Amino acid sequence: MSSAPSSRRWSAALADHDAAVRAFVGVCEQIPDDRWREPTAAGKWTPAQVVLHLCIAYELGITAAAGGAGMRMRVSPLRAWALRTFLFPILVAAKRFPHGVPAPAEVRPDAGIAEGLTREDAMSRLERAARGAAAALLRADEERPVPRFAHAYFGALAPLASLRLLTAHTSHHTRGLSRAMMETAVGR
Repeated sequence: MSSAPSSRRWSAALADHDAAVRAFVGVCEQIPDDRWREPTAAGKWTPAQVVLHLCIAYELGITAAAGGAGMRMRVSPLRAWALRTFLFPILVAAKRFPHGVPAPAEVRPDAGIAEGLTREDAMSRLERAARGAAAALLRADEERPVPRFAHAYFGALAPLASLRLLTAHTSHHTRGLSRAMMETAVGR
């Protein structure tokens, strides 16, 4: 990293990301074994599928940072610009995603694969993928010109913005799983 402001932004983003992953892992550790492969609500993913979804998102970040394909655009370039300009800063600051927006196909978990993952294997894969994506994005930020990564709804994102989005995504699912587990504990 060449400049001090850039270094400070990355240090803060990396610390925020690490805290988000730790919080998610903490919530997953509290999920009872009998709930690991049960949908959190009707029509929702199981905790195992949520973890796999996050793993896939991080692994896609690693692939994209290495020059591989990103996501296929689901919106027009003008709409991606508008979403990136107006919604993205709010989403990243609030660490909440809008309800009802489907996960892009590239990051949807396969139920069969999720079913076969033990909690330990899933958490290990998640932690490896999260560390790998953060490191790959940091390295990508040092390239000249700085690469951009294709996101389905936001279009081209710089490495730091990509890490912030992954952090917000992880935090979003942390809250969702935590809330679902509390609701089912109360309802049982």
